[in-house]
Amino acid sequence: MNVRKVRPAAVAALVAVGVAAAGGCGLADAAREPAAAASEAPRETLLKSLPDAKTGSFHFAVEGGEAPASGDFDAGRRSYRIGFRYREPEAGFTMHSDFLVVEERTWIRMRFTGTEGLTGLPKLPKKWMLIDPAKVENTDEIPLGYDGETDPGEAGAVLAAIVDVRRTGAGGFAGTTDLTRQGQAEIVDQERLAALGARARAVPFEATVDGQGRLLSTVVRIPAAGKYKASEYEVTYSDYGKAPTPTAPAADQQQKASKDAYELLNG
Repeated sequence: MNVRKVRPAAVAALVAVGVAAAGGCGLADAAREPAAAASEAPRETLLKSLPDAKTGSFHFAVEGGEAPASGDFDAGRRSYRIGFRYREPEAGFTMHSDFLVVEERTWIRMRFTGTEGLTGLPKLPKKWMLIDPAKVENTDEIPLGYDGETDPGEAGAVLAAIVDVRRTGAGGFAGTTDLTRQGQAEIVDQERLAALGARARAVPFEATVDGQGRLLSTVVRIPAAGKYKASEYEVTYSDYGKAPTPTAPAADQQQKASKDAYELLNG
């Protein structure tokens, strides 16, 4: 089977989810409010728990979307590494794509697994490939340098749209969030949003913070609707101050991006 016919669709889906997970700090930043007293309401506590430029390094993971993602982030150092896994359902192969962003430069590393019996896949180097912004057509969809992101999992999209919330114990919270206000996070696509109907305006979620008030996790429990089964969308932040700060690859571990890499990025 020649995968070149399905490759553009796979890459488009991968890139689209990449924007939601790695970009767009607007919702989270807009939701921030000044520090409140110790008796502050649960909503304010959660909004304050979101990472910002002063948070330092941390690890993140996003599960439940079309392309699960994970990596390390340090907004103060203007750098992050994010890896995606996208399985092409028809051909059966999985694309693994890692972006490394350090200040104004971006590298990518890609590989495929589950390719037995397939032909037409591009040959890609194992090294990090430095991207030339001038050769990228999807400039709104590919990270081309650090752009102020602070909340790579878009947890702020969930917390800014809280309908109601209560404390469930030490560091624990539960309530509902309005998915019609999800913005660029796209926790669910428009078809599923339509299938949910009015229920999309009050979808259950849970969240936890650590002893220092930093967000550890938020889970949105999306009910079944129409042809869609019930599912979860989970963002976790961990290893605050312990996760490695992403840095530029050593000279012998990088090269210029190949022609095939640009074809994938622009597909």
